Amino acid sequence: MLLFQTILVYTLLTVLMCYYASKSYGKEKWAWQYGWLPIILFTLVFGLRYGVGIDYNNYSDIYEETSSYRSLAKLLEGERYEPGFSILLYVCHLIHAPEYILFTIIAFIQIVLIYKTFKDEGRVLPYIYLSMILTGFCMYSMMNVLRHEIALFIFLYSLKYIRDDKLLKYWLCCLIALCFHFSAIILFPLYFVWKIRKPFFNNPRLEIIIVFASFVLSFFAQWQNILHMFDNLIVLLGYETYIDIADDMIVNSKIGITRLFNLLINCIIIINSKKIKAYFNSGLLNILYDLFIVGVALGYIFLSSMMMMRMIVYVNHVQFIILAYALCYLHQTRRTNVKQFVQYALVALFIFVSYSSFLHHSMDNTGAYVFYFQTDMHALKDHLRAEGLSNKK
Repeated sequence: MLLFQTILVYTLLTVLMCYYASKSYGKEKWAWQYGWLPIILFTLVFGLRYGVGIDYNNYSDIYEETSSYRSLAKLLEGERYEPGFSILLYVCHLIHAPEYILFTIIAFIQIVLIYKTFKDEGRVLPYIYLSMILTGFCMYSMMNVLRHEIALFIFLYSLKYIRDDKLLKYWLCCLIALCFHFSAIILFPLYFVWKIRKPFFNNPRLEIIIVFASFVLSFFAQWQNILHMFDNLIVLLGYETYIDIADDMIVNSKIGITRLFNLLINCIIIINSKKIKAYFNSGLLNILYDLFIVGVALGYIFLSSMMMMRMIVYVNHVQFIILAYALCYLHQTRRTNVKQFVQYALVALFIFVSYSSFLHHSMDNTGAYVFYFQTDMHALKDHLRAEGLSNKK
């Protein structure tokens, strides 16, 4: 029953979001109104969830713990949470909102930022929604490190100000992102990186070498010995609470079919990168692609360290967006020749395998979907969570 509900909710959500997003950039007079239907659907599904996301219970506990604060000043004085998130907590407590209202607001902020960032490139928006959910990114990342993901999406929204050479607006966005996660401090100087208005990565052969070298390096890096060299940087970026558990956030790196498949897909994207850029002719995509290459390389290098993976969110989590651009391009050109069709089939298969893997493991982690109002299923969800966490130890 729970597995069936999980499949139904995520699959139906994906289909409807993609369908209405595709209608939103049509030629009809009121086509733009369809763009808000995916926002409403996403907000309701992930706002009214129960126990979905590893950090769900942590944020639930945070909301309960902060309910005793009688003033915003007291909440801000504690300096435990960033001011933007503290204000959000305070407002929810002020109106005596249940915790699902907090999650609803956060889900709304996230999806609106995605929509606002890519609405002018409407033809890729359905593919972004598809990639976001079916790769598991939405459930594994967006619904977990909530404050960090809000900062990430504010950053993505701000990239258009780099493209349009609007420094003050870009820095204002970075300041708002900083109010949700202190790690956003590293975003301020990035404006000047693209000041020359040229993409840094425009040589597929060199990019393939970088990615392969990073992939190989991931099996040799001894991050247990390296992490503690960056304690000061970790504190600066707002990760001081992780220092004591950094060693526990080391995982084994092994070559498997999934990792090799992921490497193949990244190579397909890189090989087609010039054509993809030319197809969309987007200044925003040029910046996103630079972030993608850096994110892929660092993602492989730091794969064994969950601690370091948290620190590269601003580049590593761009992958699902570039995957969407690649899927859109390959889908539109799949009939050009056999090579294009095979590449399209491989990318589509990767997304299908990723989604199937997520669904297969959803009962062993926090991915299985339960609505907040399904109180009779809360005990089962809590049991699955506890069992999944114990199996990882």
